[in-house]
Amino acid sequence: MAVAVKIYQRETKELTLTSRPERGKGPVGRLRREQEMLPGVVYGHKQEPQPFKIAARSLERALAAGGRNAIFVLNEDGSDRSERAVVREIQYHKVSGAIMHIDFLRINADEEYTASVPLITTGIPIGVSIGGGALQHSLNAVDMHCIASQMPSRIEIDITTLQIGDSIHVSDLLASEARIVTESEITIVSVLSPRLTVDEEASADSAEAESDEEEAAAVAPEAE
Repeated sequence: MAVAVKIYQRETKELTLTSRPERGKGPVGRLRREQEMLPGVVYGHKQEPQPFKIAARSLERALAAGGRNAIFVLNEDGSDRSERAVVREIQYHKVSGAIMHIDFLRINADEEYTASVPLITTGIPIGVSIGGGALQHSLNAVDMHCIASQMPSRIEIDITTLQIGDSIHVSDLLASEARIVTESEITIVSVLSPRLTVDEEASADSAEAESDEEEAAAVAPEAE
């Protein structure tokens, strides 16, 4: 199936980090409360992990503007040292949802690596808008392998032309994006027939009812 695909490249953003001598739950907690700073660590490339702190608003602005999938140039405050990294993990507060900690993974812009890239769908399938079908999403991201500087931030696919019974598989994207390494037979989206779904549910309910009747008959006492 021919699929309209758009590839969005990662942005490059800069952040200034400050070395973090604070360790332990208490001192790190005071960073957030008293200094409005957030703790984090940069690691990877067989180098020692580097704990840092960063202004909370600066980090939040960068992430809100698409930074979750950006390549960051991390500048060390008071030094001319900088390195490139991507966000590896963000820890959020369970109640407030505020950022509690962030991990960056060092990268070499010319080094190849594998990363998960979000899949975004656009449009409403004809089979849904006109045919009354139901859209089923089965995959929200694919793995890609390429050099760090060319790793996309997301892949967008147009699903407008899908009819009832149509599906898009990973294999349908490979002509446009050969760097995808997710198994090709995996389904991304499908348009299902509501009638088929209702018939299947009715059949399942009928089978369950028959099973209940047979079980009841088997345990019923014999009439004297």
